[in-house]
Amino acid sequence: MRMPDDVLLRCSAVVFRGESVLLVHRSARGADDWVLPGGTPRAGESMVACARRETREETGLAVEPARVAFVLEAVDPDTGRRTVDLVFTADGAPGQTPSSREEGMTAEFVAFSRLRALDMKPPLAGHLPGLFHRGGRRYAPYLGNLWRPRNGTRITRALSALPLLPPFRSR
Repeated sequence: MRMPDDVLLRCSAVVFRGESVLLVHRSARGADDWVLPGGTPRAGESMVACARRETREETGLAVEPARVAFVLEAVDPDTGRRTVDLVFTADGAPGQTPSSREEGMTAEFVAFSRLRALDMKPPLAGHLPGLFHRGGRRYAPYLGNLWRPRNGTRITRALSALPLLPPFRSR
């Protein structure tokens, strides 16, 4: 099944360092906004690999995306084009300094106190500090590509790696 042409898949990384978050300021071609580092997966590239590669290309930081922080959807009201962004948490890249690797893009760790003053695309300023303060308690694991048309071994192995939750009991 093909994804419709009006849907764009994006994979991003959210990297915290203290009470700041890694963002990319886009200033090329008249733009003046801030985004999480990320982009579109290449053919055959996993979503984790895409977030890792795009973060490296846009910020110079080598990070390891670990868990799904959230999935967001943005629909352009003028064109109807839909973007679905799978956002991963990634380690804080200790000891690494962001560097601009693409013209018109500048990466930096931005303090939470500055976020609301920025033109963020999409508008995540109110969500990022809360994500940081919740820590790892609400992240979802990323299971990767589990599709195996004739052999369920990979699915069984991936599911057995998840921690068991206590049974749900209604009151």
